[in-house]
Amino acid sequence: MTPQIRTGGVTLSREDRDYIQRKVDAKVGKLESSVERVSLRLQDVNGPRGGVDKVCRARVTVKGLPVVVVERRHQSARAAVDGTLDATERTVRKMLGRRRNAPRRLR
Repeated sequence: MTPQIRTGGVTLSREDRDYIQRKVDAKVGKLESSVERVSLRLQDVNGPRGGVDKVCRARVTVKGLPVVVVERRHQSARAAVDGTLDATERTVRKMLGRRRNAPRRLR
């Protein structure tokens, strides 16, 4: 699954983009039959001031369910991506489990 990656003030090398692709494949790729689209946005919210300022926001479109949006903040872009994708995987799995276990409605 190829994510759409947008950046705001964060420069990503080819290596960083490959890393993000591998992480998306590992975390969200397992759920590919239910996931329609994945987009990631990385921002440097403090700019040159430094600090805990890299924000990664994932937006996942799941078939037949509301859009999942997860955001994590960290000092490094990779750690922000890791945290975001871990939480995204848990959230999507939980939603799919609820849908699977929901009682069927009678017509």
